[in-house]
Amino acid sequence: MKIERSRFDRLPTIDPIQVGRPRLKLKNPVLAQGTETLDYSYYGFFSVALHTSWASKLSLFQQPVGSQYTPVGGTAFNLSLLHTNMEGTGGMFPNGYKEDVQALRVAVDGGIQYIDLNNLLFNTLFTFKIGQKEYAQMPLHNFPGGIGAYLSAAPDAITPATGNATTFNGPANCNGAPMGLRGVYSFSAGLEATIAYGQNFKVDIDPTLSESSPWSTQQSSASPAGVGIRGWAYLDGVVTRPTQ
Repeated sequence: MKIERSRFDRLPTIDPIQVGRPRLKLKNPVLAQGTETLDYSYYGFFSVALHTSWASKLSLFQQPVGSQYTPVGGTAFNLSLLHTNMEGTGGMFPNGYKEDVQALRVAVDGGIQYIDLNNLLFNTLFTFKIGQKEYAQMPLHNFPGGIGAYLSAAPDAITPATGNATTFNGPANCNGAPMGLRGVYSFSAGLEATIAYGQNFKVDIDPTLSESSPWSTQQSSASPAGVGIRGWAYLDGVVTRPTQ
C-alpha cells in the first residue's frame, strides 16, 4: 500500500512556547543589515547681502538641499550640497535617523569685512534648539569655526604725521583658528544633545537684541569693501541611520 507523505512533514518543529510568536523569514528590503553608526556633521547656511539692515532672526536647518533660499537683502537661489546636507522637508531627520550632537561650530566666509564680523560675533545671539528646549544659547563668539582661513587685515595707507593707518586692505580674521575639534564648542561627555527621528531642531541666528539693533552690513565703498555675510552652522556628532 502506497502511503502519501503530508506536505507539512518538512516543516520545522517548534516548542509550545513559540506558538503564535512571529518568526521572521524574509529580509527587510530597507533594513537588510540593520543600522550603521558614523561620525557625521550636518550643516546649514545663512547669508546677508552687503549694505543691508539685518533686522530679522534666521532659522537654519529648516530648508533641505534643492529648495529655494533667499538671503537677507539678496536674490533667491537653490541650495546645493555646498550650502546644506539636510534632506526631506527640513527641520527634522528622515525616518530611522538619529544624531547625538557632540559639538557646535560656526564658520564664516574669510572675505567678510571686519566690522561685519565683529557685529556677527558680538551683536548676534546663537541658539540651538531641539523641540522647545534650548541646548545652547549664547552670543555667537562662543561658537568658533575650528576650520577655514585665518587671515589678518593689514593697513595699506599710513598717515605720516601720526603713523596711524588710514585704510585697510585684505580680509578680516575668521572666527577661530583651524584647530579641528579643539576649536569648537563641545558638550561634556555623556551630555550630548540627542536629536531623534520626528523631532524638530534648528539653529537661530538673531541680530535683533543688541543695543544698536538693527545693525547693517558694510557697503561696497567701505574700507575694506563690504561683501556681506556668508556663514554655516555645524552640528558635529555621531549619527545612526539605516544601512542603505
